[in-house]
Amino acid sequence: MAGNILSTLFGTNPSRTTATVPIPAQKTVAGVMHVVIFGAGLVGTALGRHIADQGHDVWFIESNPETVHKLRERYDVQIVQGSAEDPKVLEEAGISRADLVLVVTNFDKTNIILTLIARSLNPTARIIMRLRGEEYLNNKLLWQSANLADTVIISPEHSVIEKAMAILEVQQAFDVAEFADGAIRVAGFRLEEDSPLIGKPLKEAVPRFDRRILVVTVDRDGAVFVPTGNTALRIGDRVFVTVLAGVNMAALLSVFGKEYRTQPKFVLAPLPEPFFVIAKELEAKGHEPVLLEPDFNRCRELAAELKETVIIHGDVADTGLLQRIVNKDTIFLSVTPTQEVNFLVSMLARKLGAVRAITMMDNEAYMAMAPSLDVDAVLSPRLSAVGAILRYIHMGRILDSAMLLGGQINLLLVELESGSKLDGIPIRQVAFPSGVLIAAAIQAGRAVVPHGEMILHAGDRVLLVTPILKTLSTLNELIVQKH
Repeated sequence: MAGNILSTLFGTNPSRTTATVPIPAQKTVAGVMHVVIFGAGLVGTALGRHIADQGHDVWFIESNPETVHKLRERYDVQIVQGSAEDPKVLEEAGISRADLVLVVTNFDKTNIILTLIARSLNPTARIIMRLRGEEYLNNKLLWQSANLADTVIISPEHSVIEKAMAILEVQQAFDVAEFADGAIRVAGFRLEEDSPLIGKPLKEAVPRFDRRILVVTVDRDGAVFVPTGNTALRIGDRVFVTVLAGVNMAALLSVFGKEYRTQPKFVLAPLPEPFFVIAKELEAKGHEPVLLEPDFNRCRELAAELKETVIIHGDVADTGLLQRIVNKDTIFLSVTPTQEVNFLVSMLARKLGAVRAITMMDNEAYMAMAPSLDVDAVLSPRLSAVGAILRYIHMGRILDSAMLLGGQINLLLVELESGSKLDGIPIRQVAFPSGVLIAAAIQAGRAVVPHGEMILHAGDRVLLVTPILKTLSTLNELIVQKH
């Protein structure tokens, strides 16, 4: 459940810069993997690109000639054109020797069948499958079968729930990536005109906050870059900063010219399965959310399960209704199955005074327009699925990973080797590749915000921020023993 994953709550001590709990070690998969991907849609293509960039051998199986042509033009991967159920096609793609199989077509039944085929041909491969339908996800008999028992299941909707709860956890952030069980968060905020960060080089502005924050990425009118100490931030910049467990949220938000609300009012658009768990999670944290539901019978069912939630029978697109329940303390969340509805009602909620509007969509054009139309945070099932799958694939020296800004920036949690460039010298003396910096470090089981005089050692884990085009071979220069 999302609540178990997102259980680290913020404390009240603004001077703390370490995590409050020990962080467990993680294992990695070494060497070059042979990876077979069923499905070259948006999810499969994004996964293939990321995995290939890290030096692994990626093979796609795709039947659509147009899609095959596009893949061959854009990416350095192998593609076998044909039916994924054809033994000759599977043999050509090397399914029998695959270390990892990703089954991510757009159809649940197809994914289940292809997983069964892959398992029968390769009993030892690691298989990750994408599923959407609750009727399959909740079918215990299906997953108890020998051929599916060891399959890792990724649900885009469940991944969105985790992302939504992470964003709701950090007030006024438009995106949040978590590491080390919530001990480290990288959160995105839009700079308001009264932020004390504006107009000064970061090397002068950030020290005022006693190393409680570190700006790691900036999105300025669509241009995304990793800042330097000389970067001066501007009004409207969307910045990502390191946020450690224990930070004082009121003090943190003041840095961005934002107000912390001790009792925010959560208004939720109709919550289809499985999203109603969001209301339950908010209840568990002591909130009393408002939930709009157009189906009267569904209202009665929800009322039996949600004891602290105010359930209103009504249409989320009813302007008059929204005018009565939305105010300046409202955090509005819309995750209906129709992304156009989500987009429009989120814009409406903001116009009616909501402090934040969070919406679910996958349309790239809508996602690009969202920031300029006051839609603060976008939940993308596609990107959430990609991120969730990548986090299950601990490749080489990468212990964990996440993407920011639709995949333009990577966050990579890695472990340092003895004798590497980062081992034993102050960070300020390290020659970092262009566009790469350290967002956080874990030493002796505790997370810290790095600074120039900090000295890292073999076995420490560091969270690297890097442009998406940087390959693992480039980053190996920092973390792997020098020869």
